[in-house]
Amino acid sequence: MNRRLVIYVDTDFLMAGVKPFDTFIPIVVRDIFRIPLFFFVDPSSSKIFYGERYRQEYEDSQPNTYGNFLQSILDDKLHYQAFQYMVPVVELLKVIMDDLRRQYLSILGELTSSLDPTAAIPVSLLFSDNVSVASQKVFADYLQRIGYEVDQTTFIPAEMLALSLFENGKLSHPLQKKIVIAEAFNENLNYSLVQCYNASAVERIATHTYSLMGVDSRINVVAAYAVNYINNQRRLLSSKEEIEKETKRHFRMAKEWVRQMDTDVRPFIDVKSNFAIEKSAENKVVLKKDEIEQQVTYHVRSLGQTFDQFLTNSNHRTEDIDKIILIGESLCNSQELKLEFSRFGAHKLLLCNETDEKGILNGVFLRKQYQEKPQTAPQPIEQNIPSSHIPPPSLQFETVVVTTQLSIGQQLEIGWNDRMIRALHLGNSLFVVVKHYNSQIITGDQFSIDTLLFGQKPVFKNIMRSGKSLGDYTPSGALNVLKKV
Repeated sequence: MNRRLVIYVDTDFLMAGVKPFDTFIPIVVRDIFRIPLFFFVDPSSSKIFYGERYRQEYEDSQPNTYGNFLQSILDDKLHYQAFQYMVPVVELLKVIMDDLRRQYLSILGELTSSLDPTAAIPVSLLFSDNVSVASQKVFADYLQRIGYEVDQTTFIPAEMLALSLFENGKLSHPLQKKIVIAEAFNENLNYSLVQCYNASAVERIATHTYSLMGVDSRINVVAAYAVNYINNQRRLLSSKEEIEKETKRHFRMAKEWVRQMDTDVRPFIDVKSNFAIEKSAENKVVLKKDEIEQQVTYHVRSLGQTFDQFLTNSNHRTEDIDKIILIGESLCNSQELKLEFSRFGAHKLLLCNETDEKGILNGVFLRKQYQEKPQTAPQPIEQNIPSSHIPPPSLQFETVVVTTQLSIGQQLEIGWNDRMIRALHLGNSLFVVVKHYNSQIITGDQFSIDTLLFGQKPVFKNIMRSGKSLGDYTPSGALNVLKKV
């Protein structure tokens, strides 16, 4: 039985799951799969509560409420009071982990009588692109400190989603397929360009985040409309940062206003709102439907433009992309947005549902399964890429290779994640790939590299393929194979 617990962490929620045998099981706590990272500490009892209801209180700066959790844990001076003690904010996480542990033991306990409830639980973590590397480390270190066995492997959510979609049949014929995944679980819109070599070997080769573009277009526009309406009259906010923060605070109110606009037959509705810096003053806002709908149209178009920009910045064209995958409620539930993305190829568009979101977690189990037992991976229907299998090398790896010290004709085996290449030195730190396995850099490619360090990410410079420059490339994983052949 597989005892592993997989946790996906975003800026304001986390979700978890297990796969004891062949079926993935999401962990639901208090009837919630997406567990909000908003907290309230009762000052009288020091008891900790968490849930979505505390988002509003945190955004309104109510005392004893905590949000923006992944950023807050980086502040060594930020504490909450438990009885007479000042406790680091990261300790708020323990109440969630305790609930997850109880559900974990309940699920696995029903499947086996040999489960040891005191044994350390193996955990694999995935972090959203919205979470900084520093926050990831603090989060992982804390789980390690409270007794979890934290996997040090880096898992990229976009790659895990692709593996899961291949496994469940929503994606097929993966050889040499390039897909773009647009994810909007939160306020930001995250793009990933994923190269699929086969159904068990995928690699993200480009990524970009567009701030505040992940919110539903109507909610985004209405929130900004209200903030600008008030600020034009009151001049309370002067900087871009202040306006952006207040707009984010208005997302919650804008959801209700959008519902009112849908049910009210008048061409406008009157609402009241305030700013965080002046909560006591209510301001009347007139939401004009025609103006808002026009702005929504422009906003949707700007979302389409982000797709164009992402492809251009990653040196790709629309025709290079085989599939466009949208995941996140704000992307998949907007008919206008579906039409906008359809102009890049309606047949390429794939909308993910809640089950597919859980596939991000399941992808970790698939990745480990394929690495440990390659024969269990889905088999491609056709073989049309010039890939040569490289036998597993011995464990006698180099710790560092300075390529200027290599003789012409010297070959190196270079591997990261589950990819590997064998490259021949042409002189002056220039190499040509003579064999490859699961790698984006393929046989015949040339590249330059000065130094290779085992355990560090290499930087392959000025990659040339058939006389065309592909630029530089840094893999997602550190070198786990470095050997002179």
